[in-house]
Amino acid sequence: MRSDSLKQYVSLRQSLVKEKAELEERLAQINEVLHSDGPPLPGLGLGLRSRVVKRIRNKISLREAVRQVTGKKPLTKVEILDAIDKLGYKFSSDNPVNSLNAVLYANKQFKNANGRFSPA
Repeated sequence: MRSDSLKQYVSLRQSLVKEKAELEERLAQINEVLHSDGPPLPGLGLGLRSRVVKRIRNKISLREAVRQVTGKKPLTKVEILDAIDKLGYKFSSDNPVNSLNAVLYANKQFKNANGRFSPA
């Protein structure tokens, strides 16, 4: 029984040593391509992709923009998005409706009457 445990340990250790060597070789290849002596850049190698997102700075918050456009009359989500766009608000999200939903349904600051939203 002890012999089986020892064999299993040796096998697992050899497997890890082999995997480590493969990873080190891959990192060396990446460093060579980048002409860098330092560690590889985050997100490179091992099949990972990095995505650089530039933070968009708006003059007002999304909540305030929604308050402004719905202050005069209740609007649907599509109308709110169009009105916010006219204000110059820029979304950093690929799906602005998700951000809008978070504002509309959080903390009961807006009321929903038949799909039209206005400040509560």
